[in-house]
Amino acid sequence: MRNIILQIKNLSLPVFLEFVELKTKVASVFPMLIGLLWSLYHYQQLNWLNTLLFVIAVISFDMCTTAINNTMDYHKAVDKEYQQEENILGKHDLDFKQMVVIILTLLLISILFSLVLVWRTDFALLPMGVVCFLIGIFYTFGPMPLSRLPLGEVFSGVTMGFGIFFLAVYIQSPSDFLVTAWSLGQGVINIDWYFAETVKIFLMSIPLICLIATIMLANNICDYEQDLRNHRNTLVHYLQPKASLFLYTVLSILPWFMWLIYVILGLLPLWALLGLILALPFVKNLRRFQKQQIKSQTFINSIKNFVLFSGLYVLVLLVALWIK
Repeated sequence: MRNIILQIKNLSLPVFLEFVELKTKVASVFPMLIGLLWSLYHYQQLNWLNTLLFVIAVISFDMCTTAINNTMDYHKAVDKEYQQEENILGKHDLDFKQMVVIILTLLLISILFSLVLVWRTDFALLPMGVVCFLIGIFYTFGPMPLSRLPLGEVFSGVTMGFGIFFLAVYIQSPSDFLVTAWSLGQGVINIDWYFAETVKIFLMSIPLICLIATIMLANNICDYEQDLRNHRNTLVHYLQPKASLFLYTVLSILPWFMWLIYVILGLLPLWALLGLILALPFVKNLRRFQKQQIKSQTFINSIKNFVLFSGLYVLVLLVALWIK
């Protein structure tokens, strides 16, 4: 055990960051940030300690799930060229057991901070957190990982786009959404659920759900041939690349229609329509990916569009808070 720990300490920081793919954490950071700003803007609520606990728990778990994904891809790879030359474990000659130690450490950190958050908020957070943990872990782990099924885009989009957004708002003031009350003498749990507020948050998270799903979909479109060799039957396998590209286009455009709906319903101020000007570079990125689906060259456009729209969302909420 001591030798393993010493060797892990010698793992370079750049390789570790590549192992957990820190650059992809925008998919969890933006929903979290937008949720926090929405809580401030719409509910005038922000608990700094709960927010800090939540940020650490989410980022740790996101790194954990990515590490699981890379480790399991290496372990289950059928294509030896991919396993030894493209996967990070083979490329950097990393030890499988050492990577498992890192995964368990990240998972433990996330669980501990999450339990403290449950203690500080409401017991209702526990089952919600357990569901998110299970989806995250089994997304890439187990005999039939969710990422290898045609539901990967759905699970990633809803869990990160809506789940993180909702929880970021919920932890600020649980009594506005879902509250549990224990009656120990009668053995009864009373649950008060304000459904309308949950629906409103889901509505506000639709653009994030769509764009996070497009990142997953773009990745699978680019990896179509490689996934075939490794027996990964993703959504692209069933739809085929042409139909998958059409779905990618629809999911990319939908957030802009939702932006109009937010203004019409009064959920965002009228001047938020100025943000539609950013649809121009967004469409340019979309067209680049439509023309070529090459992982090393055009996949980045899906991430650029997610950052572009999410950045607009953050900016509008910040300005709205400033002038409110």
